[in-house]
Amino acid sequence: MDTSTFLRRALTFQAELKKNSFPNAFTLAEACGCSRSTAVRTIDRLRYEFGVPIDYDESSRGYYLTNPDYSFALLPPGRDELVAMVLLSELATLVDDGGLQQAISSLWAQLTIGRSDINHDLEHLRKKFSSETTSIAKLADVDLLRLLSLCHRGQPASVRYRSPWRHEEDREYIGTFERLHYSDGILYALFDDCQRRKIVLNVSFLREVKDIDQLPPKSESVAAEKVAKEYWLEGYGIWSGAKPETIEIVIAAPASRYYAAQTWHSDQEDSWDGETLVRRFPGIPSPELARRVLSLGRHVLSISPASVLELVREDISHLTRLVSHSE
Repeated sequence: MDTSTFLRRALTFQAELKKNSFPNAFTLAEACGCSRSTAVRTIDRLRYEFGVPIDYDESSRGYYLTNPDYSFALLPPGRDELVAMVLLSELATLVDDGGLQQAISSLWAQLTIGRSDINHDLEHLRKKFSSETTSIAKLADVDLLRLLSLCHRGQPASVRYRSPWRHEEDREYIGTFERLHYSDGILYALFDDCQRRKIVLNVSFLREVKDIDQLPPKSESVAAEKVAKEYWLEGYGIWSGAKPETIEIVIAAPASRYYAAQTWHSDQEDSWDGETLVRRFPGIPSPELARRVLSLGRHVLSISPASVLELVREDISHLTRLVSHSE
């Protein structure tokens, strides 16, 4: 089972509790290959959402079962799983298959047995809910299944690609797709090309993908460009691949309360200085990040590191010239 799933993390933590090894967020993160903040959320869900009787022992720096005779039952679906079912039901309306919706409703009924806080069937709830499914539905337009198949088979491919941010003409890459990742309405691909480079491609900018029989020999004249697995999905889009830095943005009131309710990054950490929000998260200084900062406008009090501030300054300079010329 994928170590990134909540269930895998929960089972790992439960196993350590049974061994009385005093697990904590750091040991869980190391065992499951996730971030510490993700591990903290896993422990909190087990403790508060699923009612596992645990407490923290300061001397042992870890958690233990307050009831040694506690028996772990099969984990029932939690809040996130049930929300996912609501979204799945909404997405299923895009498919002309009545049986699919019926199967989802049947599963919903099984998962919500005994839940006094949810006293309506899925169809009733769905009539009270709507969502923008365009960004998800468009995955069909980029031939997601074919790309996934290429990843799975390790099929060599020739790719014609042009990024409007970096390329004035088409580029050709030959190699294999290693992994796909969908985030913020964009599908990204990690591509291993025959010149010993790991390249992050925005799938929207793929012009053509052709299967080829075999790869040419690896080029020895080009130094290997490494993209550490733990880094390539961090940050923002096609500027990924470098080690993330800690981004800090300080936001003044009243905007602070508005943005505090938004998730910019799965590992963001928020703190408060009175009514001022201090948000920190790992990321890559990039034009996309600069545009996010610009959207905060007058409510930004400070930005770090300096590399992000410089990107923002360049955009502001351009906009200032544009406004001056239009007057």
